[in-house]
Amino acid sequence: MKSCILGLAMLVPLSGFAAAKSEAVALRTYLRDTYPSLAYVERYRATYPEEVQGTNALWSDARLPPASTAGDLVSALAGLADYHVSLKGRGAGKSETLGVLFRTSSDNQMVVWRVFDTIGTAVKPGDVVLSINDVPTATWLDRVQASTFGGNRRSRVAQGAFNLGMNTRAVHQLQGLGDSVSLMVQTGENAPRKVTLHYQPMSEERAAAVVEAAGQRDLPRIFSAAGTRIGTMRLGVFAPQYDAAFNAANDRAEKVPGTTEDQAMVAGFCAVVRNFIAEFDAVADQADVMVVDLRGNMGGFRREASLLVAAMTSSLPATYDAFSSGKPGVLKLVAQPDDPPCGHVKSHKPIIAMTDAGTRSSGEFTAAWMWAGGAAIVGERTIGAGGGLEAGSKGFALPNSDFNVSASESFAFFDPRGELKAGEASETVLIDKVAADRFAPSRARPFAIQAVGMRPDVECKSTLADLRDGGQAQIVRAISVLRARGMLK
Repeated sequence: MKSCILGLAMLVPLSGFAAAKSEAVALRTYLRDTYPSLAYVERYRATYPEEVQGTNALWSDARLPPASTAGDLVSALAGLADYHVSLKGRGAGKSETLGVLFRTSSDNQMVVWRVFDTIGTAVKPGDVVLSINDVPTATWLDRVQASTFGGNRRSRVAQGAFNLGMNTRAVHQLQGLGDSVSLMVQTGENAPRKVTLHYQPMSEERAAAVVEAAGQRDLPRIFSAAGTRIGTMRLGVFAPQYDAAFNAANDRAEKVPGTTEDQAMVAGFCAVVRNFIAEFDAVADQADVMVVDLRGNMGGFRREASLLVAAMTSSLPATYDAFSSGKPGVLKLVAQPDDPPCGHVKSHKPIIAMTDAGTRSSGEFTAAWMWAGGAAIVGERTIGAGGGLEAGSKGFALPNSDFNVSASESFAFFDPRGELKAGEASETVLIDKVAADRFAPSRARPFAIQAVGMRPDVECKSTLADLRDGGQAQIVRAISVLRARGMLK
């Protein structure tokens, strides 16, 4: 099971040159010994030089980079182009929130997307954010993306906006924020107004509210455009622990003698999937085409995501996690769990998955699996969180500070044609396969989304108007392109 670690923490200065040097030495050793594939990172950096941030000095044979300040470490670790890199530990501080989630357009405009707590009620969903602490929004977003982990600039902008609303105290300090944030916002055509929002600690209740907010629809359940009836489904996060159907089914299964914890969990997943199937079929009965909205998907339980995709498509590609083997030039492939399907939708309507630069982790896996199963992908390239951390991972403790480093411990390879097998494999051969055509997804060979993200069939950039209407015009534009290309009848 993969866990998604959000954000980037700030380091206080370490004491002395020797301490700083030992930090860099320890980090270099850690990455060389345990990171899935630094050769993959180098290939990505060479393929997308325009997206590169930081340097590769931390793991290369070059002189060790400085490691005594937050900026030093951001520059060094950001070179991995890895969304899952972060700093944790006592020094990172606790998670806090404004009670608000933000969403950005392709041209760096930003709106209030969700208000999930009363602490954020000074703003309203749909409010345009004109400035942050008196800095124009586009300028502020461009500045913070430079110190945000991720594989491409656009996704770092989207993540920077997410971090503004919810992350650790250290991340907010790194963004130049304090206990509160001053926003200039505009509701509709009304005059702009300045509001101040104060950070409050995250809690279990607020976490549940975030999950509920992420799952809310932006698109109508059914709408018509250009003679086409468009049905929509929303997948905003895979967090079954907040789903009543999951908990009830899991609890029932646990009471059956001989049932394992894993079997009880799958029983819970299947309860969620069956509810999804029922809603999907009800919508599809009134639609000509189905849209699964994955924009801003926050990730979560990958096995739940795979079972949902299996319900919508005829086949799910084999997927392998690639780990460091401890041997130069060799990776270890481990097959992801292949759970029996929980059921299938009755509908045979065409399916489109809609993504954006905020679609992350298991949301990206969902898009990749759907695409391999025949769905079309429209929208923006996803964030590039195609690796991850094993559940319970403790990361790597830095020797002279209160922080530890968390980084991807595996990369996922999708294998539509069944070329791969579990066990040891040549690192060079694998990278050559997935890096073909600038890391493009392929139904004819293995592919990966780490750093590069899932590339859509139809790139459909978003505007402020698209943020305001939930993406209706955007999906209509995409459907027109798919039809023109003969990809949709």
